[in-house]
Amino acid sequence: MVQVTAAPDCGNAPRKQLLRDFAVALADRDTVALLSAVADDIEWDIVGRRTVRGKADFAAAVMAVVDRPAETLRMDSILTHGSEGAVSSRMGFPGGGESRRCDVYTFTGHSKTAKIKRITSYWIGG
Repeated sequence: MVQVTAAPDCGNAPRKQLLRDFAVALADRDTVALLSAVADDIEWDIVGRRTVRGKADFAAAVMAVVDRPAETLRMDSILTHGSEGAVSSRMGFPGGGESRRCDVYTFTGHSKTAKIKRITSYWIGG
């Protein structure tokens, strides 16, 4: 399990918690948790690497691009507004190496139960 560091939150932002949990699941390569948070027509654009569409391709892409579980995850910032959000983070890997990441999310709507419809990921290192 990844060691997580994140700034405390006011506790009144359900989307921030969802994005925090999603980032942890991504660091752990927990496809079950990830798939439960995304829409059936999910689109994930990993800038400069690949774009995937649909849950089946998404699950396969997670295992391909997150090629090893992270040892540490430091979330520098989690922002949400309306049907959008973003997470800026750093992942540390066993044996060394770090990846800096910014993931921008679009949800299917404004409700608390809305799924993630689109992710644009900007990743450096790893």
